[in-house]
Amino acid sequence: MTKIYAFSAAAVLALGVWCVHSWLTPHAGVIEIVRDGTVTATIDLSRDKIRRTIRIPAPDGGFNELLLENGRVRVLSADCPGRDCVNMGVLRSPSAPLVCLPHRLVVRFAPRSSGTLDGISQ
Repeated sequence: MTKIYAFSAAAVLALGVWCVHSWLTPHAGVIEIVRDGTVTATIDLSRDKIRRTIRIPAPDGGFNELLLENGRVRVLSADCPGRDCVNMGVLRSPSAPLVCLPHRLVVRFAPRSSGTLDGISQ
């Protein structure tokens, strides 16, 4: 009986380590910038080896500024109330996109087969 408990504990621990590792490791794939449900830009993070920022104007005259660095993306700054999007951290998972509700902006991972890349990523 003790061997079964030890094996179960080891399996649960291994699963936990794998989950934490996959959550903390950046996806480094293709992202989409979506405004009002329409994809406005597609960027391949694996091609971005340098640090750069992209300023995205909002329809209300505001802005969001994305930081692309080492295959990661995050909202660096924004002028929306609360700035919750800035506090979201790095985009890590397809199930948890970066969202700015006041500016109706979503930054999410996209499958590689989603189409051609735009001028931002080339």
